[in-house]
Amino acid sequence: MRRILNVLIALLAALLVVQAGYSTQWPIAHDEAPLFYEAFMMRAEDLVPYRDLFDFQMPGSFIAYTALGLLSGFDSFRIRILDLVILTALLIITFFATQRFGKTPALAAAILFGLKYLQGGPSMSLQREYLLLVFIALALWISMQETLTLKHRITLGLLFGLAAVIKPHAAIGLIPILLFDIADLTQRLKLTLQKAAATSILPAVAGFAIPILAVVVWLALTNALIPFINIAINYWPLYSQVNGEMAITTGSRLPFLLTQTLHLGGHALWLIPALLGVYLNQNKKTYLLASLALCYAIYPAFSGQFFAYHYIPFIYFIILLSSLAITQSPLSTSHLPPSTILLSSFFFLLTIFALIRPSTTFLRQINNQPITTSTDRAREISRFLEKNLQDGDTVQPLDWTGGTLLAMLETRACLATPYVFDFYFYHHVSNPYIQNLRTDFMTSLQAENPRFIIEVTAIDKPWITGPDTSREFPELRAFLNENYSVTIQKDDYTIYEFDDRP
Repeated sequence: MRRILNVLIALLAALLVVQAGYSTQWPIAHDEAPLFYEAFMMRAEDLVPYRDLFDFQMPGSFIAYTALGLLSGFDSFRIRILDLVILTALLIITFFATQRFGKTPALAAAILFGLKYLQGGPSMSLQREYLLLVFIALALWISMQETLTLKHRITLGLLFGLAAVIKPHAAIGLIPILLFDIADLTQRLKLTLQKAAATSILPAVAGFAIPILAVVVWLALTNALIPFINIAINYWPLYSQVNGEMAITTGSRLPFLLTQTLHLGGHALWLIPALLGVYLNQNKKTYLLASLALCYAIYPAFSGQFFAYHYIPFIYFIILLSSLAITQSPLSTSHLPPSTILLSSFFFLLTIFALIRPSTTFLRQINNQPITTSTDRAREISRFLEKNLQDGDTVQPLDWTGGTLLAMLETRACLATPYVFDFYFYHHVSNPYIQNLRTDFMTSLQAENPRFIIEVTAIDKPWITGPDTSREFPELRAFLNENYSVTIQKDDYTIYEFDDRP
């Protein structure tokens, strides 16, 4: 079995390398396009999120994507290279963090997570959960030390603070780490529970506060703090009612959250080798891994949307636990016969065969088939803008992830209004806040009169459905009919041009 495992790990490593090479051809897709476009506008036009751009993302997302944009020059190939650099760093951190359980499971964990990440294709690339996972993985590496020092605790807080400015609930992983640290202090140093809690928690809180305060200062200095708070108070509660099917959740929310959480995003099969890994390796560090896996299993429930990328941290930790199924650590408190480890390894292999597969994008590439994403539409729009945009022209997208923003990024087109997307105009339409957004958008649009307005109507835009949603915006439609002519009319998008004739 050991030889079979070694051969399989080598083959999986080869598959990872090959897929990584092909991924350099992947286009910017899905959430990457709007985030990179906003980062470009921040850089090119000195715009500030919340003050000049209406968006509900956390400040850390803008900072991260701006940094990636500057490093890559917003070039798709360089972005893919950066993606692989981050993935390589993450896998190296994973290996060193888990090698205490043995080099084979540590190597398997790193390779399997890399494959699961690439399996998601372009739409999973550089998602925010993936970016914040780098900080969480570093925190895991530190927490795997036999004892934590003051510096360790401050650094742990800092790392989770950095994750939190991207997604606030990402900090949930700090809770079990501190609880295990407090338990260790009470047992090893015979401290009282109160003294151990203060010793562990206070430095972590200090470290956690550093990135939070830095972001608050940045927002305050750029006059974006009040707009950010306004969005958080008024828009976040509305958006949190949009579920993973892009529909407004109706009825009691608790049953929906519970059902979706227990479903584990379709990754429940990993629980079999994970539980076997815990059984074979009964020690504090294994229990810590299990606690982190549990925390990030409920992580998607905080947003209530359960998108595939929300499960990236859970997949990471459940794979780490599953990889322990092929060995028994010398630190384990129980020693089992070789037959038990053999059976555990067998179930681990079955899980790999069931759940690890090449991405559909990769399969299309090796079959010389086009990558079917909204980038096909984006290329058409991009060619139109390259041919027709003149100096000083602005463009208004009526889109989300349907390709317009990618085209605007590629052509360096300037945004006409503070509204990068339009989906927030079409849910909770009777809510005064959404009505005010509509009014402000129309005021900005009428003041700017952009040269082109690009409206995507395809299903991959996507549209939000359910109670109090609509696809109608009468004021916008009247403005278009009165002031714009249709330049391009396709089944999935329309380009309007400002009619400036007397």
